[in-house]
Amino acid sequence: MKTAIRIAAAAAAVAAISACDQPAATGASTGWEGGIPYGTYTVVGFGKEAVPTRDGSIRLGPGTISGSGPCNTFTATNTATLPQIHISTMNWTDIACGHKGFEGRLFEALTQAQQAQWEGGVLKIIGPTYITLERTGN
Repeated sequence: MKTAIRIAAAAAAVAAISACDQPAATGASTGWEGGIPYGTYTVVGFGKEAVPTRDGSIRLGPGTISGSGPCNTFTATNTATLPQIHISTMNWTDIACGHKGFEGRLFEALTQAQQAQWEGGVLKIIGPTYITLERTGN
């Protein structure tokens, strides 16, 4: 009996370890492309600045990048294959708010993005300015 319990515990531990750093397997944007997992991310850093309010998000999907800033939402078409990024079209709402400076810089950085890197559970979108993101969902 003890052996069966130990085997079950070992199997559970192996399953837990193999699931580390992998996105959950549900949702419309499940999958990976070029080593980058699709899904939703929260902006935690912008250039050398921390974003403690965490009120920006980005969602990666096949050929698309969408999300929101503190006040506005956006959708973009990525014509490159991840990990490369080339935004050909980007549209956003234009609701006036007090975060226009951050939001405008975030949207501009996305239009100039060139590459995504996924390492240690952190996504970086790199261009003239880099954006640091934490995965928050599918």
